[in-house]
Amino acid sequence: MNIELGILNDGGLMMVSDKPFERLVKRVEFYRDQRLFMLVYNDNDHAGDLMHYEIPETMTGPVEKSPDVIIYSLFENHDPIGYKVPLVKVGELY
Repeated sequence: MNIELGILNDGGLMMVSDKPFERLVKRVEFYRDQRLFMLVYNDNDHAGDLMHYEIPETMTGPVEKSPDVIIYSLFENHDPIGYKVPLVKVGELY
């Protein structure tokens, strides 16, 4: 699965995946010290997935300003699905 982070015209954030997530994303956590995202799912049996891609410094401003993220998943033989989830910032503001 490939996931891309984009900035919308209104300054909001969107995460687009080329395949559906296995679980419904409940929130996205941004770890400031490492500039990493963690996807937290609406499933008590699965803690979440840390994305091993450091966000470029140029993207930290828009990430800090956005209260939420639009999750947009593409499906084969089905219309895409998009929904908004909270973006929680974790750690000291640098």
